Amino acid sequence: TPRGGQAAALASLAGSARRYLSRWHRRRPLWVGVATGGVVDGSAGVVDHARLGWTQAPVGPVLADQLGLPVSVASHVDAMAGAELLLGLRRTPAPGSSSLYLYARETVGFALVIGGRVHSPASGPGTIAALPAHSELLGGSGALESTVSDEAVLAAARRAGVLPDGGAPGTAMSALLAAARAGNPAARQLLAERARVLGESVALLRDLLNPDELVVGGQAFTDYPEAMEVLQAAYAERSVLAPRSIRVTSFGGRVQEAGAGVVALAALYADPIKALRRAG
Repeated sequence: TPRGGQAAALASLAGSARRYLSRWHRRRPLWVGVATGGVVDGSAGVVDHARLGWTQAPVGPVLADQLGLPVSVASHVDAMAGAELLLGLRRTPAPGSSSLYLYARETVGFALVIGGRVHSPASGPGTIAALPAHSELLGGSGALESTVSDEAVLAAARRAGVLPDGGAPGTAMSALLAAARAGNPAARQLLAERARVLGESVALLRDLLNPDELVVGGQAFTDYPEAMEVLQAAYAERSVLAPRSIRVTSFGGRVQEAGAGVVALAALYADPIKALRRAG
């Protein structure tokens, strides 16, 4: 997401999307889906996003104006949970069944699915960012997001001398993963510690909500599967309920794309004829 004011950032994003669509000469776009963090007003397409400094940002209206297409906007974790329902499952959920979807990368979040529908409160999704979490190795403020986010892990890697100062976050994370796979013990320890903290947090939420199924997604889970054994062990040790397995998202590192795609597809699935008329 471009830094700076929300108007400039939205204009940049809309321009990027317009250039992308211009490549598809033999395809007819019908709908745009936006999956984003923050508090989303889906009916108006407006977003409040504290970490980006956005207040009542007109995400939907700006994209609709620039692209000439209808736009749907949704919370990113709700969208990713919807992608698991619509595209990731090979069976229809049982009536009354529930699943808990947990996401972690630069932010952390969760979505609750009940009876085959993502539960989306009118006031926006809840937050697990301030869930208690402690790691002397990773630092942080004693809260989950400030402990396990990409930013926190990269800062710890720089303190440990695994990475040099500076560098783009995506490039730096790739370098950290490469160092761990090359056998750097400090890099491996950092990623294992992140997995441990996440495993304990998954256990805490599982014990609180006791869903029928647990699903985890986001690059904090999928980019370094070598640490899943650590996560599973921390989860099993912390949980006080009967054992229940954790399923990793069907989409791997492309879960954000799947979430945005489902936001666009939802309108087509709900009312195909009306959606085609609006797109035309």
